[in-house]
Amino acid sequence: ATTTCDLFTAMDRDVPPHILRNARELQRTFGRPGARSIGERELRRALLAGYPERVAQRRARGDARVRLASGHGGWIGPESGVRDGEFVLALAVDGGRRGEGAEARIRIASVVDRDWLTPTSIMRVTEVDGAGVVRGVEREMYDALVLKERPVQPDPSEAAAHLAEAFLERPLRDEDEQLLRRLKFAGIEADPRGLAVAAAYGKRSVHDVVLLDALDWNTRQELERNAPATFTAPSGRTHRLDYRDDGSVALEIKLQELFGLPETPLIGARREPLLILLLAPNGRPVQTTRDLRSFWNTTYPEVRKELRGRYPKHPWPEDPWSARPTARTKRPGT
Repeated sequence: ATTTCDLFTAMDRDVPPHILRNARELQRTFGRPGARSIGERELRRALLAGYPERVAQRRARGDARVRLASGHGGWIGPESGVRDGEFVLALAVDGGRRGEGAEARIRIASVVDRDWLTPTSIMRVTEVDGAGVVRGVEREMYDALVLKERPVQPDPSEAAAHLAEAFLERPLRDEDEQLLRRLKFAGIEADPRGLAVAAAYGKRSVHDVVLLDALDWNTRQELERNAPATFTAPSGRTHRLDYRDDGSVALEIKLQELFGLPETPLIGARREPLLILLLAPNGRPVQTTRDLRSFWNTTYPEVRKELRGRYPKHPWPEDPWSARPTARTKRPGT
């Protein structure tokens, strides 16, 4: 049967002697003089006064699982009739059984009204929620149990540190991964965590954290000189450079945009040649090279022979050295 206190149905059965003895003493203390019993609410409150360290809190409404004031986990066994109440008193507790984990089983319990509990401490915490948003919370605690909480403005430094940690626990976005590789290529020392903390300062969500925001103007200029993010082709179009994990830098570009360019472009202080992926009009690579001159001299005639029939609207000059670079197709009739 459902009850607010198992002692009403188990006063003389399976109750530890000290609990039974103290319950009767509490009855004399808090009850009416000479009476055999006291009211249900009076008994529950008297039990709390006698065993304040045994308070437990349900993990969810109607859940048998609880968190004890000590911080350990537990669960209310099926022999208990206490089915409701956010807070309960664990009057008789056994160790967990095999197959049920190491959490304690509460055999005898009593409901505790929330307003009977006086906070033992008040603590402020900064945390990142499941949506990746940083928030500050002030919590009224009863030992390890949360009685009440309300939002507060988080400390900016703590907020940045927590956001950075949450940011780094997630897979990096391509733009952030590319930045770290560019910094390494340029020989600029950078600690990912330090960058993340600086980039997170003043932000509210991990989705707002962009590592580039952590770089000052001088560092950005140095990075652009020694590890540029893009390449401007002879055609005039700008293309993204791909900094790879092995230290190479790749450029995907349609070969018509490089007409007239005799040598492979070099970048950075080390004058590193680009790894060029020359694309057909359908966007698929037809050749990968670090030696553009050799491609024009030896491979281009074969590529021209193979592709000009399939893509007649694109220019395929016999002499790529003097041809005009372009990203456009030929006009009809030309």
